[in-house]
Amino acid sequence: IIGGGPAGMMAAITSMQTNSNLKIVILEKNGTLGKKLLITGGGRCNITNASPITKHINYHKQKNFLKPALHSLNNESLINFFKDNGLNFKEEENGRIFPTSDAASSILDTLKDLILDLNIEISLNTEVKYIKKVDDKFQIHTDKETITSNKLIIATGGITYPHTGSTGDGYKFAKEFNHTISQIKPALTSFIINDKNLTKLAGITFQDVAISFKDNKKRIQTKGDILINHQGLTGPAVLNLTNKIMDLQDYDLLNNKTEFQKTIISIDFQPNLTEEELNQKIINDSPKYGTTKIKNYMKYYLINSFIDSFLNKIGVSANKTISNLTKKDKNLIIQNLKHFQLTVNDVDIKTAKLTLGGVNSKEINSKTLESKLISNLYFVGELLEPVGPTGGYNLQIAFSTGYLAGKSSS
Repeated sequence: IIGGGPAGMMAAITSMQTNSNLKIVILEKNGTLGKKLLITGGGRCNITNASPITKHINYHKQKNFLKPALHSLNNESLINFFKDNGLNFKEEENGRIFPTSDAASSILDTLKDLILDLNIEISLNTEVKYIKKVDDKFQIHTDKETITSNKLIIATGGITYPHTGSTGDGYKFAKEFNHTISQIKPALTSFIINDKNLTKLAGITFQDVAISFKDNKKRIQTKGDILINHQGLTGPAVLNLTNKIMDLQDYDLLNNKTEFQKTIISIDFQPNLTEEELNQKIINDSPKYGTTKIKNYMKYYLINSFIDSFLNKIGVSANKTISNLTKKDKNLIIQNLKHFQLTVNDVDIKTAKLTLGGVNSKEINSKTLESKLISNLYFVGELLEPVGPTGGYNLQIAFSTGYLAGKSSS
């Protein structure tokens, strides 16, 4: 197994538990297993999501491809796997599941203990240079030695977060076996917005808002929290919208094709109210708040520290009273509370948590994750094309695909 992340470790454990006569070696180029796992969920490890596994599946364009893996080890089975090995879990907002220890290290330690108990060999600080298949055997050439293997699982991760070892090696290995790679793009990342009036407000969070963009005539939307940072916008709703925007971009990190097509996004600060309801609310409030300055009245709709910037951007005087608002002023306020527009100039590759795209799903047997081109070759984890939203969905993919490949290859 090349790669000692969650998919690789789960593949090793499942293989050995399925067939104890195997000799399994994990080749990891870092000095430790699970380096990226330790930083997931802010170091707390959002291991999965409590939503029904059908919801996990339906998030993906390649849902039919992922279905066998996610059913082979669903979220309930994954949690029970760790519970059986002494860990407990808690559910937080939006179904996110964390270990009660609030430490990703507890997940990693459990996996490492199982690997040691099963006598699975670990070769750390071992970089695979290239792979050949000779007489139905894989010859894996590392910087230390050449290893011969009957079966091979590649679990090297994507190309984002390179300091954790995810440097795109798996794509190179797949190409060596004539697999095609779809465009590789940053996923779950932040927006770069060249607006100093916005970025000077870094630290402000908008809770439970909607954010969207238009694809031809269709509006694509996500909901959740948004955070202003020093480059533009981040937060769960932004990260999830990034995936949808990048999916439509002609962009490829592997081929240095990184010109982002600027995209206009729209923020709905009041997703639970229609424009008509907002209009009626302001009309109803006018007698009571007639002498109130608009900048003070807006606290019912926006976070205080954002009000001046909002009114300045839309061209409405902050010191006007409610009774002095013109029809144009009122329409501007309502329009922008529902459709506050910003231009995304780029995405921040450095903060991309995952990679969108990977080994072509059509070239992999979804029921086993074995290559359709090369027998006994398997691909798992982030190397595969699908990527899910933030909230535990992607670690579930890693563990489920590792589990399926481990079981199939035994």
